[in-house]
Amino acid sequence: MSVLHDYISGANGTNMKIDQRLNNIKIISLEDTNISSYNETPTAETLNQLNARYAEALLPFTVILGFFGIIGIIGNLLVFIVYGFGKQFKDKKFRYYVLTLAFIDFITCLTLIPAEMMKHVSYFKFTERELCKTKCFFNVFAASSASYCLTLIAADRYIMTCHPIFFAKLQKYSFSFAARLCILMQFLALLTSLPAAFLCGITQSTMTGINGSEINVYLCETEPYYESNPLRYIYRILLCATQTSISIIMIILYARIGHAVRTVMKIRECKHGTIKMAELKLYGGEQSNSVTHGCHACSQSIPSKIKLLFVVTVVFIVTYLCYMSLSWVDQTKLSPTQFFFFSVAFRSYFIHSIINPFLYTKMDRYFRNRCLKLFRHCLRC
Repeated sequence: MSVLHDYISGANGTNMKIDQRLNNIKIISLEDTNISSYNETPTAETLNQLNARYAEALLPFTVILGFFGIIGIIGNLLVFIVYGFGKQFKDKKFRYYVLTLAFIDFITCLTLIPAEMMKHVSYFKFTERELCKTKCFFNVFAASSASYCLTLIAADRYIMTCHPIFFAKLQKYSFSFAARLCILMQFLALLTSLPAAFLCGITQSTMTGINGSEINVYLCETEPYYESNPLRYIYRILLCATQTSISIIMIILYARIGHAVRTVMKIRECKHGTIKMAELKLYGGEQSNSVTHGCHACSQSIPSKIKLLFVVTVVFIVTYLCYMSLSWVDQTKLSPTQFFFFSVAFRSYFIHSIINPFLYTKMDRYFRNRCLKLFRHCLRC
């Protein structure tokens, strides 16, 4: 009996060991299953990954901005050299206006475009509060100073064309007065831009990652203190209304100028048969001894400087109105592809800062000839 009892006890102990080993195998298999299922679950996208994804989408536009900045700096330096040191330049007021615009465009290409390129690298993790405020200030200052200066130019050309008698009385004072007015426009732009420096700041928002997770992002938009403050919306509405009103005024002034020039030239041609182009000097054209025949031909001869300034104004109005319209779009809801096209349209006003030298080259013979002489002189050296 003792032998049988020992045999049974040994069998029971063996069975218990076998059951324990089977349980261990099940536990290990369950752990492996959990580990494999955990590895198959996609990890949440981080802020750095999201920002890098959007920065990669913006890379072509970032490169284009850098190219634009270099062209704008070189082009506006040429404007400074040609119009700033030209001894044979007759229209001094036109010179002041062009130099003022070149100064604004040069500052934009030197500061705003590089700052925008830096912003592309960390668009959704922008934490430099002082840099954000500085960029917002220069954004508004560049646009406001350009719009005020272009309005001043349009008003001056309008008085010169449509009220020549009044303009003739002010002509001997107009050169120094024009320079003071240009400085005054810069001061007004400074006052317009100061609220932007206070209202701008780092805004915290949320974006949806690739796997649907919510990610906290940091944008250069609004100071948290003014997030729900009505002053923020009042300033933006007033700024948009001011720029829109200024744009309408400039269009009306140039429309009146074009209508006045064509009407006077058509009346004189139909009455006398010929018009000496020297008579057009009062309307902003270059003096010439040539005689133009034909009523239709004369009615199409708007002075080149007025056409040049009108084109510069139209380019600014179209690009900046596009910027103001898109400034109300929620950028956190856009995909990388949508964000790329949005950024291109949103920053299209940079075109105004680089295109003016090309317009001067195309439409102003004096600027074109001076640039050719300068390039030839540089090649000889």
